[in-house]
Order: sequence, then C-alpha cells, then structure tokens
Amino acid sequence: MYRLTLCISCLFVLWLIGPHKGVAQEQGYLKLRTDRIQNARGVEQQALAQNDSGQLAEAWYLYGKTYAFAGDYHTAQRYFLKSLRIQEPRGDSDELSRLYVRLSENEDVLGRPEQAIQLATRALQIAQRIKQNREKALIRSNGTLGRIYEGMWLRQVPRRQTLYDSILTYYRKELNFCYIIKDTAGIAESTMHLGTFLTRGNDERAIPYLKQALDFFTQKNKDGIRVRAMANLAAAYLTFDKPDSAIQVLQKAEQFYGDRKLNEYDVRMLLEHELVRYYEKTGQWPKAYTHLRQLNALERGQILSDRDGAISRLSVEYETEKKETLLRAQNKEIKLNEQNLRLQRLVTWTTIILFLLASGISVVFFRLYRKNRRISRQNQELVKEQNHRVKNNLQIVSSLLNLQAQQLPDPTARRAVEESQMRVQAMAILHRRLYDGEQLARVDLNDFVRELVSSVLETFGYANVAVELTIEPIYLSADKAIPLGLILNELITNSCKYAFPDNDSPTLCISCRQKGRNVHLEVADNGPGLAKTQVPVLQGEDWNVGAQGSFGMSLIQAQVAQLNGVGHFEEVAENATSGTVFVMDFNV
Repeated sequence: MYRLTLCISCLFVLWLIGPHKGVAQEQGYLKLRTDRIQNARGVEQQALAQNDSGQLAEAWYLYGKTYAFAGDYHTAQRYFLKSLRIQEPRGDSDELSRLYVRLSENEDVLGRPEQAIQLATRALQIAQRIKQNREKALIRSNGTLGRIYEGMWLRQVPRRQTLYDSILTYYRKELNFCYIIKDTAGIAESTMHLGTFLTRGNDERAIPYLKQALDFFTQKNKDGIRVRAMANLAAAYLTFDKPDSAIQVLQKAEQFYGDRKLNEYDVRMLLEHELVRYYEKTGQWPKAYTHLRQLNALERGQILSDRDGAISRLSVEYETEKKETLLRAQNKEIKLNEQNLRLQRLVTWTTIILFLLASGISVVFFRLYRKNRRISRQNQELVKEQNHRVKNNLQIVSSLLNLQAQQLPDPTARRAVEESQMRVQAMAILHRRLYDGEQLARVDLNDFVRELVSSVLETFGYANVAVELTIEPIYLSADKAIPLGLILNELITNSCKYAFPDNDSPTLCISCRQKGRNVHLEVADNGPGLAKTQVPVLQGEDWNVGAQGSFGMSLIQAQVAQLNGVGHFEEVAENATSGTVFVMDFNV
C-alpha cells in the first residue's frame, strides 16, 4: 500500500512540474490509411458502374473498417449501417453476420455494452443458421461475445465466477472452430484472446498461449495484430512479475510498429498502456509520466473529436431544418401570390364585362374581400408557425447540448458544451425579442440586455450580483442584434468565470449610448484584472489569444468584425482595486 501511494504521489508531482502545452488538443483521430481508402473507393466505383448493390454494400463495409481502425467509430458506424440496409433484405449470410459483429464491436467501444451484446447475439444466431462459411461466422460471433462479456466482467466488483466461466466457453468455442477449418490465422487470434483473458484472471497459463499466438502472427506476417500480440505478452510478463522480459518485448513491438509505419489507434493505445505499467513497476517515473501523457492524449483526443463532431452534426441539422422551413413557407407564399394574381385578373375582366351590373359586381367584390381576408389570416398563421418552429429548434439544440454535457466525463469538454448551450440560449432570447414584440424584426436593446444578463448570472449562480445598467432607448435590427448579443454573452460569461469568484462584492456595469449613427458600448467588472486572470486581450485590431478562453475571444473578434466595429479591453486600477473594461463602437 505504501509503494502504491508513493507511485501515485510521484506521478502527481511530475504532472504538476511537467509541461502541459496542448497535449490533448494535438491528438485527434489517427490518419486514415490511404491504401484502404483507395481500395474501398475502387470497389464503390465499380459497384456504381455495374449497378451492383451487393458490391456497393461491400464497399461501405470497407469504408467502415477503415474509419474504425483510425478510431473514428461514429463515421464507421454510419457506413456499417448503410451496408446493413442493403444486406438485411437479402436474408441470412456470412456478410450479414459479419456486419452485426462490426456494429457490436463499435457499440462496445462507444460504451454501450447492452446494445453490443444484442448485436453480437444476432450475429451468432445468423451464423448458426447459414451453411456457407458457417464456421468462420461462428468464430467471429463467439469471439466478439467473449470480448464484450470480458469487458463487463472486468468492470464488476466483485467479479462473478459464472461470467468468467461463460467467457472461457466463448473463447474455447472460437478456438475449436478455428481448428475445425484449420485456420492458422484464426487459431492465432483465438489463442491470443484466450491468453489475454487468462492474464486478467491471474492464470499463468496465459504466457504459453500468448507466445504461441505471437509465433503464428510472425509466420503469417500479420503486422498490426502482431504488435497487439507482443503488447499482450508484455502485459502478461508484467502481471506475473517478469519486467525484464516485458521490456524486451515492448521495445521490439515499438521498433516494429515504427518500421512498418503502422497507424492503428487501438494498437498504439495498448502499447502506451503497457509501457506506462512497465515504467511504473520499475520506478522510472519520468518515462512513466511521458508515456502516460501520450496515452491520455490519445484518449482525450477521441473525446474532443466526438464532442466537436456532435456539435457540428447538431448545427448542420438545425440549419437544414431552418432552411427547409423557410423554403416551405416561401413556396406556400408563391402559390398564394399566384392565386391572388389569378383572382385579380378575374376581377378585372369581370368588371369590364359586367360594368353595368352593379349589383353583381358588388357581390363579386364582397366575395373577393372575404377570400383575401382568409388568405391574410393564412399568411399570419404561416409566419407564426415559422417563428414557433425556430424557437422549438433552438430549444431542441439547447436540450441536446445539455444532455451531451451531462454525459461527458472530461470537465474541459463539458464546460465547452455548456458554454455553447449558453450561446444558443442567448440567440433564443434575441429571437423572442425580435419576433414576439411590437417592433417586428427589431429589438429593444434595454429589455434584451436585462434579460440576457439575468439569464447568464442565474446560470452561473450569481443572481445577487450588483448590476448597473445604463442603456439609452435603442432599437437594433436582427443583423446587428445577433452579433451584439453573442458579444455580451461571452463578456458576462468571462466575468462570471474570472471576476466574480473569490470576490466579496462582485459588480457588473453595462452602458450603451447612441450618438448619431454610432453606438458606444462599455462592459466592466471589478475582478482581479486581465493580468491576474490571464484572459486573452484585444488591443486595437490585434488579438492575443492564449490557451484559456481562446474560442470565446475568437467569437468576440468575429462578431466585432461582423458589426464593422472596433473594440478593446482596458485594465482599471483605482483605490487598490482593479477590474476589466471592454469598450466597443459600431454604427447602426
């Protein structure tokens, strides 16, 4: 226990004194293998040329495998599902069982074991029914179920013996079917699965199994899985207190990985994990810390990329829905205008022909008047429906971002999603002010700023902050109010994050005055100032974007540019207190 505590303390000290510059941000998905992409593209082009749906399904399957090897499991899942839509109607087959296995593996990696088990069980059921390539399909499905249940077993406290026995059964079935069809590569992979599992069960029979698997992969020149087998063998050596043998295998694995220019995400993570274990076990803390940082970079890179991908998909879906709504409203308006035009022509000809029949003409005009009123009411309903849908869409985006933030384990990623949610809320407030008020498509700046300040302060738990607002009666159009709202949202958020904590009497001052066509905005707080908070500063037209808050400051810069305005930050020191002031001027 003392040794473990010492190890953790040493790693923590190294983390405190070591450089932190952008480790996680530098690592995203691994690069895609160009040869695999070209192969999938060739199959796809040939399938389209021959109008062969089966070959097209195979092309999408190959795309999915390529993205899965690079760690982009969401993109891989989309390609697998596209392939499944073609293969499923064709009935049971080896290809269909194989697809369910891939989908199951992705679900397991994405942290959804229940869905993974359902998909893997479906693959096993299909494999048991087919005749062609039946043994290969049974090998894949049994092995996948063993690995999924093994992950569940590792997370159990205490670990159940019944589940342990079930996992051994699946792995042994996988190995037996490999021997039945004399599949050397399959025997090697199944042997490795069994050896790795025995290592986790502290059974020393693992080492002979893993050595046998490594010999098989070496003979078959299977580069990627050969490195995985070496890493698993090193893990077994470390588990059974043989660090010298472990480092020899790990060094060979690293050299082989570099010489063959491999680029497989999970293999690289496995190597880094075992290197960390070895250096911890041998007390080489600087090296352990270096490899631990590399491992964390791989893991956090995947989380950040998934987050950015989720936000991008939400943005695209929102913009698409908004454009479709506007297009439908425009089409209806065109049809109504055409109807009005036809009616006006009819009225003109009727007036010329029936000029002497005043009573008849009066009846016609009366009917036209009623119809025009009905059309006008329809137009009003269409506008209300459009605004209602936009508000609903903004609420949906905000709710989805909230759900995504609750599921993110990384505080940095969660905070970024929460800040994006606040920006969406700011746009929702602005939309309500623009279209629910008496001034259509114009916003009363005083009411809008008060509601925005209240919303942000309540979100951060600073509802009792002293707020001084000096805002002249100013009405802004939508194209001016939206950038200004986003700027104010970012400035108030920065005050809540950097100025109000540890401040006994936090104060926020906002003033907005108009002279002619020029609007002058000032936002000030009584925080510690820019130098102490290290917030990025805008001086004139140059930004100094640091590591903290760079996205928010970049957003402010973009919105100032959209307003064709100029702005800068100032530091204020008065009576031993300090604060920060943002000043901006723009034309309306």
